[in-house]
Amino acid sequence: MMIPSSETNPESLTISQVKLINHIVLTYFLGAYTMCRVMNRTEKAINVPISEIPIAIVQIQHGMVETIDLGCSVFWIEEDALFRFLEDFFKIHDAARFRCSTKYFMVMVQSNDVDHMEVIGSILKYPALNDMPNFLMITPSNETFKLGTHRFVGNFPESSEYILLDEYSIERNTFVHRNNLFPDKLSDLMGKTLKAASFYLVPWFMMRQEDDGIITFRNQSYTADGSDGFFMIQFCLRYNCTWELHIDDRYLYGQVFENGTGNGMFGALLDRKVDFAIGGVGAYFSMFKYFSLSKPIRWAAVSCLTAKPRLVPYWKFIFIVFSPSIWKILMMIFILLTTCLYLAERRTENFKNKGYIWVFLKVLKTFILASGDLYRTNASSIILITSLLIFTVIIGNVYIGQIHSILTLPPYQPSISTVEDLIRSGLRLIERHPIWMYAIDGSNNPKDLKLMAQFQVVSPERMSEIADNGREAIMIALLEDGHSMVNNAINAQNIKHYRIMSEQLYFEYEIAYTTKTWPLLDRIDSMSLRARDACLFRHMEQVMVDRYMDYWVQVSIEHSRERPHVQLQKMVLEEISGALMILGVGQTAAAVAFILENVLYYGMRSGKKLFKHITNSVRPMHPTKT
Repeated sequence: MMIPSSETNPESLTISQVKLINHIVLTYFLGAYTMCRVMNRTEKAINVPISEIPIAIVQIQHGMVETIDLGCSVFWIEEDALFRFLEDFFKIHDAARFRCSTKYFMVMVQSNDVDHMEVIGSILKYPALNDMPNFLMITPSNETFKLGTHRFVGNFPESSEYILLDEYSIERNTFVHRNNLFPDKLSDLMGKTLKAASFYLVPWFMMRQEDDGIITFRNQSYTADGSDGFFMIQFCLRYNCTWELHIDDRYLYGQVFENGTGNGMFGALLDRKVDFAIGGVGAYFSMFKYFSLSKPIRWAAVSCLTAKPRLVPYWKFIFIVFSPSIWKILMMIFILLTTCLYLAERRTENFKNKGYIWVFLKVLKTFILASGDLYRTNASSIILITSLLIFTVIIGNVYIGQIHSILTLPPYQPSISTVEDLIRSGLRLIERHPIWMYAIDGSNNPKDLKLMAQFQVVSPERMSEIADNGREAIMIALLEDGHSMVNNAINAQNIKHYRIMSEQLYFEYEIAYTTKTWPLLDRIDSMSLRARDACLFRHMEQVMVDRYMDYWVQVSIEHSRERPHVQLQKMVLEEISGALMILGVGQTAAAVAFILENVLYYGMRSGKKLFKHITNSVRPMHPTKT
């Protein structure tokens, strides 16, 4: 309870305080979802009946996180709970799920004229006030209530100066100056330094040193190019601020671990070293519990550069003419016809001393369109041979025609165009940071799980080696205006090895990340949506691609799905490599058979001689005559 001055009736003071609070609530907070009244000891609090908006009454010792999750955007704080509230402000809001960048705070300073300025001075020292532009302090003073706030704009110590906004007359129950109790402090930040995290990333954020830049990094002045860099520059030009930049060249985006620690850009935001992070990042579910997310800034998708299909090796031409199923059917027909002819002719006079192999070779000659002198001594044989000749003539000419078409337009190996093709190929998905998989991390989709299993993070040195090899799948980002963001390892020399997939792995919207209490998020959203509606990001994409990216790489990616024109050329040795391979296999098999036959022949011959020698050396024993 306030300690009133001797000149003021305590009862009238309490009534005036109730009227003042009611007036503030109905004037400024009527559209609020929920108002939280934070106190320490309920017996010291005055009863202020407010029925127009929901009020959640909570003690500072427990239940703050749950109360914030009810949707609190207005906080009415008693003085006995204020310092604990300011100490725990970041912790309780980081633990809460509800996010609201525009919050209002109303503090009842229950102190007398002697010490209330000392209390206010203690309040203004807390770092939490840097995230509280709408902070109203109500203090009693003789016949009035003084309503003040902190400057907020500018940098410390100017930002923590106390400003008197208005006075409320206890006698007349009216405001003396009728000023706005929650003035707009965000439209002109008066050079306030905002802390941001990003890193060099074409075409999103590229720093360059400049004497009068509005970005500070390691005590040097910079400006920034890129769509995100341009946006940050324009934001500070609009709201009169400067940026202090945090860059982690080692961990880049970074990540947040389960134990509540992190590194890189996300780690700096988690530790509140910065308030704002931007740089080609999407809305990741794994990060949502830690940060606030901005409205979508621009569209982006993720695809892959895969190995460009090569010509089918020439030795395969003789086999790819027919599909495997046709080859199986031909083999079955071949064996069946050979068997039928053998059974039909084996009892005839002309077939004596002819075996199954003889029929086999004669049928094979007809299949390769050579003359085969098959005996035709009965009706069944004539019918079989006639059908065989017609069949082989048709099949042989089809085969020859197919071979000619293949030699005219050589076929390519199957390309990797879809996600299914990529999964089936088993290729590794290569990139430098695990953030490329954050969008599908945690998904139960079987395709996403397989993509996660194939994903691999490599070092920059290893990335260059893989890119030059052209055997793996390298992830790229597809930008809104049709360009591609590729790793630095992809250049004009090795891009010829790659072909872009026709299907995307996934798409997302680029956003910015902030702490859960940063008050400027609404201004970021407003400006980014206006810039998007005006197509400024698409214009900046074109400018930055022309300025910072390899034009030849962009053109090569765009035309990578086109196959080169195959000109008519003379036959080369490689084109008969299949026939040579079959001949070589046959010659090798014949040589092996010849060697085995000779070994077997001479072995049997030597065995017979040895057996004959042994039998001749053993003479039979005759009985002696008596």
